[in-house]
Amino acid sequence: MMNYSLLDNGVDSLRAAYESLDSFSNQHDGTNHNLKDAIIFLNHGIEILLKLILKKHSPALMFTDLKAYQKAKMEMKKKQKEDVFEVDPTLRTITLEEALARVEYLCDIEIPNSFKANVYYINKYRNKIMHYGISLNDAEFLELTIKLQICYEETIKFFKVHIGDLEERIREARFQITIDDYMDEQGEMLAEMNREEAYIDWLEGSYEDLGEGKW
Repeated sequence: MMNYSLLDNGVDSLRAAYESLDSFSNQHDGTNHNLKDAIIFLNHGIEILLKLILKKHSPALMFTDLKAYQKAKMEMKKKQKEDVFEVDPTLRTITLEEALARVEYLCDIEIPNSFKANVYYINKYRNKIMHYGISLNDAEFLELTIKLQICYEETIKFFKVHIGDLEERIREARFQITIDDYMDEQGEMLAEMNREEAYIDWLEGSYEDLGEGKW
């Protein structure tokens, strides 16, 4: 079973961006993939959480074509489907830039200029990576690494106003347990249950020895 909400999706990407930035800062060489991952995941996390804010105001704000969304929504209700994409898989949601504009001007939420500038900057490099390629000199590389860290910090500062437990969610994101760990955990639980049963048997025996009779 899998249940992955917009919030889960956005938080997971922010966690991945944090881990990539942390790996990058702790390595001397071979770090290009960390930087690439940080750009892509941070960009994605910001976009998804902006869409989450829009969805809270009205799900329609997430879509490029309002009429197409409305038509799909009507069909969804009529056919009792789970979501509009089951009715019309061609629906498209808005870009990161449009999401920023709609949050600011349609939801009347103030977005700091420094945050917007850094988001546009990171998004520019994300698009280069996804659609073409990237080549940076030393000065550009340094600027990118600094702005990535600043953008991450500004992202947390902005979104935690709208998602109260954001930082806790990021800390808990990407938790996983291996099959071996799971089996070890189950074994420990079973052993603890056996110890408790043995203790109860011992208590019953002690009461019988004292002439108290069986429980």
